[in-house]
Amino acid sequence: MRPITPIECDINLRLSPAGPSYLGTLIEAMDESGDDIYQAMPWLEPDAPIPPQVDDYLQDVQRYGTGGLSYHWAVLFSGEFAGLIALDYTPNLIAGHWNLGYWIRPGFQRQGIASKSIDGVLNWIGRGGLTSVEIGVNPANIAGVRTAESAVQRWRGHPLENKIEVEVAGQSVMHDIWLIPRLPLEDER
Repeated sequence: MRPITPIECDINLRLSPAGPSYLGTLIEAMDESGDDIYQAMPWLEPDAPIPPQVDDYLQDVQRYGTGGLSYHWAVLFSGEFAGLIALDYTPNLIAGHWNLGYWIRPGFQRQGIASKSIDGVLNWIGRGGLTSVEIGVNPANIAGVRTAESAVQRWRGHPLENKIEVEVAGQSVMHDIWLIPRLPLEDER
């Protein structure tokens, strides 16, 4: 386990370790997503005030990232907050070491930001030694499914037959799962 570090994806796209300094920007971005935010952050309690929940989340992920237990980055596109991407250990992993999750705010979608962020994170985690990553997506999230399928194809993964049950805003939702089984990728020769 190693501490989280910033990741430069390209000249316009940077991943910065998430923490409390992003609270205001994140709340503003969440407001743009409406109820879709519960898909990206299924741990949110819809009947409780959102800002304290998000503040607790940011405090936790900063601490976990420093300790190498979980990695959450703010996605910054041309210096603006565009979303979040994360690698977590979760109790519902089927075959992977990490769960990859991503959320791009509405105004930044359809620009390849999620795909480039995923590639940056997978390159980064693969440099830490042999590992595997699962991606779980609600099948009703068509854009999320397409992004996951594209990433899995680029990284030589495959879908799993199993599905996982995720509690989203108090309701159980089955998610499709893909596995990228071996990072770092071996050189093709």
